[in-house]
Amino acid sequence: MDILGQTALLLGVTSFALGFSVLARNVRNKLFIVFALLSTLVSGWALSFFLEKIWEGGSFYRAHLLFNVWLAPAALGLIQILVRLHDRASRTLFDFSVLCALGLSGVAVLRLDTTIPWLLHLIHASSFLIVIQVLNLMWIDKRLRNGIRRLPKIPTVGFARRNAVYVGGLLILCSAVMDHVPFLGKVIPSVGNIGLMIYLFFVSQAITQQRLLNFGALLSRLLVLLAVALTLTGVYSLLVAWIQDSPGLFFLNSFIASFLILMLLDPLRALVGYFTRRLLTQKHLRVEQILRESQLKLPGVVDLGTLFQTIMLTVEQVLQPQWGALFVLRSDGTRFRRVRTLGQEPLGEHSLSKTEAPKEVMVTNLLLQHCEKLRKKGELPVLLDQMFEGEMDRSASRAQREQLAGLLQGLKALNANLLIPFYAGEKNLGFISLRIPAPPEPWGNNWGLLPIVYPFFEQVAQAMKSMEVFVRQREKERLAEIGAMAAGLAHEIRNPLGAIKGAAQFLDPSTERPESQFLKVIIEEVDRLNRVVSQFLDYSKPHSAEFKPTAIYALVHKTMDFLKNSLPPGLLLELGPAPERDQVEAASEQIQQVLINLIQNSAKAVEHKSDPLIKVGVEYVKDASEITLWVEDNGKGIKREHLDKIFIPFFTTSPSGTGLGLSICQKIAEAHRGRLEVSSEEGRFTRFSMVLPALKESQN
Repeated sequence: MDILGQTALLLGVTSFALGFSVLARNVRNKLFIVFALLSTLVSGWALSFFLEKIWEGGSFYRAHLLFNVWLAPAALGLIQILVRLHDRASRTLFDFSVLCALGLSGVAVLRLDTTIPWLLHLIHASSFLIVIQVLNLMWIDKRLRNGIRRLPKIPTVGFARRNAVYVGGLLILCSAVMDHVPFLGKVIPSVGNIGLMIYLFFVSQAITQQRLLNFGALLSRLLVLLAVALTLTGVYSLLVAWIQDSPGLFFLNSFIASFLILMLLDPLRALVGYFTRRLLTQKHLRVEQILRESQLKLPGVVDLGTLFQTIMLTVEQVLQPQWGALFVLRSDGTRFRRVRTLGQEPLGEHSLSKTEAPKEVMVTNLLLQHCEKLRKKGELPVLLDQMFEGEMDRSASRAQREQLAGLLQGLKALNANLLIPFYAGEKNLGFISLRIPAPPEPWGNNWGLLPIVYPFFEQVAQAMKSMEVFVRQREKERLAEIGAMAAGLAHEIRNPLGAIKGAAQFLDPSTERPESQFLKVIIEEVDRLNRVVSQFLDYSKPHSAEFKPTAIYALVHKTMDFLKNSLPPGLLLELGPAPERDQVEAASEQIQQVLINLIQNSAKAVEHKSDPLIKVGVEYVKDASEITLWVEDNGKGIKREHLDKIFIPFFTTSPSGTGLGLSICQKIAEAHRGRLEVSSEEGRFTRFSMVLPALKESQN
């Protein structure tokens, strides 16, 4: 058999495999379906030509002609879906190609081409309609770059110069269909078959990767496949020559060949990857260098503030976003809290959502659930608006389109078009949402940098996980030391304080003597020190108490009545309406202690306000089966840099504070299997919420 028949066989088998592999990834995507259809037609077109070479008689050649006339409609349909073309010229050309295919199919079936020779030439030239469409694309692309006409950016493959893709495709197509031109011989059509096979591979990768494939990765994959195929060919050729007429050696040689391939696969991939990286431009190498330097810094980071700064600096250098927000999983594991921002948040007409981006995101958010699905499927768990838009336009399922629309709306709600999660194993520890109108340099018109950048965020997640373990261990050790010191402090401080206070009282500070005012100061300061020691001991010892079913709303109402007379005049203290349910398993005196502490803190925060207001409320969250007790004031708020520190023992911004009140409140909440949360905006408000599990109705 000649070389043209052999390359036709190779093209037929390869194109069918590519079409099947793409369709298996998503049977509800119109783009995947049409590509599979085109690959099947190419496979039938090539295999029928090969079979005609084996069994001459005309029947297989007749099938070859039928496949040939339908190549143009399938290719034009693929181009329209891939590029999302909706112009009149493209639609007219597609309709004309379908009519021509129907007419020429009748010609081939009725064998009219045998009596009218020019009809056979027309069948051979039917693929020229694809050339017209590609030239139209090049013309549109030129007009787009000149700003004459708006058109969605063509997302065929991740190449900076699409004209090279167009010209290459035209050359391959023309050479592959020239097997009927006698003076071209068999070499040029054979090269065209090989080129068409490689071109279909490139297109299949671009389709399945949805703009996340860069030229380096694509070239590396192709070269690895070719290297493995050539290695297999060489190994099996040597073994077949060795076998000769000894079938008994077949099993042994097959084992040896398989073993060699498995041993050589990783070195081949590494070697090809090295040479591929050498082909990249200096700009690409610069990006990789920035990522390597950032990854080297991560193991030395010991605090979250430095880690957050490293993340934002790397993102700014590599992705160049207009706006970005970093979210980190809270300690309770229920939501992600925004801890850093980058750039100025777009608002108004420049905003995607027309509203301010949220400060917190629930772990049950649809975007994060979709990231988890992608991760479980082994795909890159990165969300990009252009991917959703492309899939919506190409999806054949209404339910899938609605789901994609919801995801796209979720990205807009974050004022972002890109979301990258931080996965440490199976746990998502955070994510970063970014607004990047166009892929940054040097990536041209594609997002092929994302698979290169994502490993950095995986290492960020590992650093966060390691830091979390380190912080917890350090906290345990510190608490153990505090507990050991507490008993000694009780004797070493309280006893002298009692003696000092007793001596001052013996000297009778109530008299009108000049030294009486100093005696009063001594007694007040002794009482203050005694309170500090008491709070210190409260924090260090475990909160053991008898938990009973407690009506939180009634307890709050009672506590507020008790506190009203002790609050500054003019301060308005409001209680919200009673919730549907308010029963929890709790120690009422400890819940009362938390509420008193929070209200007193709020009273200090609003003492300089002209309209001081403290609101208290109890809410029932049905979906989570939780009771939330919250205290909100319209005071000065908490500075952003202090939000991560307010629950740390002894941290305080008040000259008269001990820094233990909120730490004790948090410990009480955790002892009740709940949590204490805070949200604040400097100059506007502060809201503390104690979230407790609701008592089951059967226990009421």
